[in-house]
Amino acid sequence: MSDASDILRVENLVAGYTRDLPILRSVNLSLRRQTVTVIIGPNGAGKSTLIKAIAGLVPVSAGSVHLGSRDITGIRPDQLGGLGIAYVPQNDNIFRTLTIKQNLLLTLRKVATATGRLEELFALFPVLNDKQDDKAGSLSGGQRQMLAVAMALSTSPSVILMDEPSAGLSPKAAQEVLQLARSLTGTGVSVLLVEQNVNQALHVSDHCYILAEGRNQIDGP
Repeated sequence: MSDASDILRVENLVAGYTRDLPILRSVNLSLRRQTVTVIIGPNGAGKSTLIKAIAGLVPVSAGSVHLGSRDITGIRPDQLGGLGIAYVPQNDNIFRTLTIKQNLLLTLRKVATATGRLEELFALFPVLNDKQDDKAGSLSGGQRQMLAVAMALSTSPSVILMDEPSAGLSPKAAQEVLQLARSLTGTGVSVLLVEQNVNQALHVSDHCYILAEGRNQIDGP
């Protein structure tokens, strides 16, 4: 059932990489405004498939995805930014051969106030400001994820979809990245997070969904 406090809503979603072989089977989910919602579950549960289906990267064969009152089911990924949605994939989420500043300017190319927004992003991520002329590939794993999040924030989205941002990071870096996800809600952003790092993810989230075998199993605060 729709709730005015929900910014993103998934209803009875059936999706998979091949239409007649669904991975997700009638999945339901809602993301409240300015909260962190985490999706957890065993390997192969369909967690990343769900977030990719929302982002238009996996075909949807039934069900719907709504952003507020707007039906965005099957949206093209290149249309996400115009709707105020940013997607941070698990891998290949930065341009390693470009500098940090060049990475950010690339995502800011259609932003009218690019210079001012770049200054805001560097203020939000001081570690990136200090290294802005360094190649992005020289950053540590945690710093690369921070750059990926900064790039996602460049267009001032209302929703950020994050696919296992702590994967492959040290425990300290993983904690920093997940705390960053938590802090984004203070800027008005709502975060939908897929995570394998269950304990830390639960500490930073407001609501949790557990998936198994492509279906909702349980959810709660």
